[in-house]
Amino acid sequence: MPQNHLSQRPVDSDDDADNPPAVVSGSKNTDSTVKRHSGKIGKHIAFMPESLSSSQVSEAKSNYSISLGSLQESIIENRTQWVIALFVLAMALYLLPPQKHFGRFNVLDDPLSRAWSKDITSGHCKKAYPGRPLIQYVLMVDAGSMGSRIHAYKFNYCVATPQLESETFDHVEPGLSSYGEDPEGAAKSLDKLLNGALNTVPKFLHTSTPIAVKATAGLRLLGEEKSNRILAIVRQRLESRYPFPIIEEQGVAVMDGADEGVFAWVTVNYLLGRFNSLKKKPTVAILDLGGASTQVVFEPSIVNGHSVAQGTHRYPMNFNGNEYILYQHSHLGYGLMLARIQINSYVVDNPISNRHGIRLESNEYAHPCLPVGLRQNFIRTSGENVVLVGVSDPGEECRAVVEAIFNKYEACRLPPCSFNGVYQPALDASIEDDIYAFSFFFDLTAPFRLGSSTPAQEMTIAEIEELRGRVCIGDEDDYKKFHDSAEAMKEIRKSSDLCMDLSYIYGLLEYGYGVPKHRKIKLAKKLKGHETGWCVGASIAVLEERDWFNGSTGVEKL
Repeated sequence: MPQNHLSQRPVDSDDDADNPPAVVSGSKNTDSTVKRHSGKIGKHIAFMPESLSSSQVSEAKSNYSISLGSLQESIIENRTQWVIALFVLAMALYLLPPQKHFGRFNVLDDPLSRAWSKDITSGHCKKAYPGRPLIQYVLMVDAGSMGSRIHAYKFNYCVATPQLESETFDHVEPGLSSYGEDPEGAAKSLDKLLNGALNTVPKFLHTSTPIAVKATAGLRLLGEEKSNRILAIVRQRLESRYPFPIIEEQGVAVMDGADEGVFAWVTVNYLLGRFNSLKKKPTVAILDLGGASTQVVFEPSIVNGHSVAQGTHRYPMNFNGNEYILYQHSHLGYGLMLARIQINSYVVDNPISNRHGIRLESNEYAHPCLPVGLRQNFIRTSGENVVLVGVSDPGEECRAVVEAIFNKYEACRLPPCSFNGVYQPALDASIEDDIYAFSFFFDLTAPFRLGSSTPAQEMTIAEIEELRGRVCIGDEDDYKKFHDSAEAMKEIRKSSDLCMDLSYIYGLLEYGYGVPKHRKIKLAKKLKGHETGWCVGASIAVLEERDWFNGSTGVEKL
C-alpha cells in the first residue's frame, strides 16, 4: 500500500506557513523520514517530516512563524553586514594608487607580466633585482642644431638602481631646424634612426622601451609656431609607425636650457661613479658648448651658509636620497655657430684698422680672426651681403673682438656675474673638484693634443691660449709642432674658421666663465665608453622619476 507523503515544497512565504500542505491520514508508517529542501531563502534550509498529526500541524505552524521572524531578522542583519563590506571594499579600491602610464605604455604591461625571453641577457648578472626587469632599454633622440642623434641605452637591474650596460648610437644630418618649411620632411628625417632602433631593441621589449625626442637650442630659435608644427608631425609619425611608447611629459618637445645643462651634469657625475653609494660624494662641474648655446652647471661650495642665490639659476634636486643645490645657466646665442655670427657682425659694425695694407672694397671688412688674405662671404641680419677679409691678428685685435661679444660691462644686478650681466658664483673658488668640458670644447682641441680617438684628456687654459696663438699666426714654423699629427694638420687645412673658433673657446673659458689660466679642465667626449652630454642623464631621469613597479621616486626636482 503506497505511503502518503507531505508535499515537498520549501517554505517561501508567510502564506505557506499559514496554510500548510494537506496531510492524508491512515499511514501505517509512524516513523518520520526527514527530507532536505532548499528554496528562495538561500542558505536557510527547511526540514519537514513525512506524516504529522493535527496537533503537530498547529505546533509546526507556530514554529514556522517564529522561524520566519528569526529569518527576517537574520536577513536584515546580513544585509547590513554586506552593505558595510561592500562600502569598505569600494573605499579600498578608490584609495589604491592609479596605474602609472608612460606615454602609451601601461606599466602593468611590462615584461615581468610575461615570460622573460631567454635571449635577452645581461653581461653583468643572470638574475634581476626583485621586482625589476633584468634589462630595460631607453631611446633618447637628441635633435640638435647640427643634426639628429639617437642613443639606444641598455640598462640592467642587477641591483636596485639602473646600471648603464651598453649604448648604440647613430646620427643624421641636417637637424630638424633645417626643415622650417617642411615639417613632414623633418619627421621623415628621423626614420633612419628609428628603423635602426627597431633592430637594436629586441622585439620582445619594443612596447616596453620608452622614447623621447628632445630638441635643443636650434629648434628653439626657429620660432614657436614652426617648431611646434615640426614637433607635432614628429609625434604623429612616431605614434602611427613605431611601437615605442612616447614618454608622457615633454616626450616630443624643445628641451628647456636648464634641463639640458642639468642632465649633462647628471650624465658626467653618474659615469664617474659619484652617485653609486648612499653616502654623498663630491661632484664635478660641467661646461657644454653646442652650436646655439653653452651651458654651465656645478654644485657650489657653501659660503657663509649659502651656496646659490635664489632665482631661476638655482636648481635643487634629490638623487639617491641626497640633496644637491646646483647652479645652472644656459647662454642662448653663445653656442659656437651663433658666436661666429656675433663676432662677424661685430667686425662689420665696428671696422678695425687694416694693418696689412690689403685693399678693401666698399663692401669688404677686415677681420682679425681670419687667416691673412682669406675672403669670406657673410650675410648680415639685415640681408646685406658683405665680404670679410682676413688680416689675422690673434693678439690684441682678435682677442678684443671676441671679448666684446660677452658684454662684460652689462649691469650686474646680482653679483658676482659671468657675462651679459648673468649671476654666477665664482667657478674657480666654488669648485674644488674637476671641471669637465665637452662637445665643441673637445672637438676643437683634441686633434692638437692627444687626438680625438683619445676620449678623455686635459689641458690648462694657458695651453689653450698657446694653441690658439700657434694656429692663428698661420706660420709654417708654428705648424711644425703639429706635423706629426695628420689629424691636426687636416683640421688646420680644412677650416678657415679654426683661429676664430679657438679664440672664442679660450675667451669663453677664461674671460666669460672666469676659469683662471693655471686651472686644468678635463676634455671628454666619452667616459667609460659612453658619450658625455645630456642624453644619459635624461634617460636616468626617465627611469628614476617613474619607478614603474612600486611607484616610488628616485630623482626629483624640488
